[in-house]
Amino acid sequence: KVDPVITLTKTANLNFGDVFAGASAGHVILSPKGTRTTTGGLLLGTLSPVSAAGFSVNGAANCTYAIVLPASIILTGPAGTMVVSTFTSTPAAAGLLGMTGQQQLDVGATLNVAANQADGDYSGTFAVTVAYN
Repeated sequence: KVDPVITLTKTANLNFGDVFAGASAGHVILSPKGTRTTTGGLLLGTLSPVSAAGFSVNGAANCTYAIVLPASIILTGPAGTMVVSTFTSTPAAAGLLGMTGQQQLDVGATLNVAANQADGDYSGTFAVTVAYN
């Protein structure tokens, strides 16, 4: 039996929204469901959209697959960098394609913000890998 190649298609970007840095460092934790929480001296704004990364996984019906997330990435901005780490997903380490050979994969992460982080838009890319078990 020859099964279809498993594919991953991005449906939504990872977006931490507006973050206001303070005199102490902190973290913005974005869950795979798109919920934000903070630690340290950060405040969250509501002007920009917030979203977990979304992907459509497509392949052979009723097959399981492994999910590999990055350990960390670096975002670059106008006057510095920030690290994104602790990537999490729903489903977690493995998924199960449904009867149609499809499943939604959502990815969140933690944004590490330095004390007095420079203002500006920060961006970067990351890779998610899926493979049949």
